[in-house]
Amino acid sequence: MEKLTIEGLQEQVNLYKEKIESVIKENARLCREIEEIKADKSAVSVKEYDILLSNLESLKLELEEYKNLYFREKQRVRVRQVKNSRNVGRKPVSDELRNRALNLKEQGLNIRSIAKELNIALGTVLKIVNEQK
Repeated sequence: MEKLTIEGLQEQVNLYKEKIESVIKENARLCREIEEIKADKSAVSVKEYDILLSNLESLKLELEEYKNLYFREKQRVRVRQVKNSRNVGRKPVSDELRNRALNLKEQGLNIRSIAKELNIALGTVLKIVNEQK
């Protein structure tokens, strides 16, 4: 073991003082940063961040669901357009005829009477009434 001298001990004390001063300065800097973060109104706590993150995930899932619904509806419209692109099949029942049939049904007429009065098929009246339900 080396013999300790006053000068050697004095050097070690000075080194420790420098280390302590640098640690104190770093501590003061970190405290200032903490205070700046606390003063910043845009800063969010960990709990709020977790809540925002979970909300974001649920919104992403909801967006995917809406995209799928949109895609399915778009496909369905395309199929409907392709099926009736040559104007084949039966002509659709007009809104006026549909409203008249529903009004007569509300008045208490039976389906046969409605079909006879409007001069349309019995099945058409049944379809109109069942679609309303």
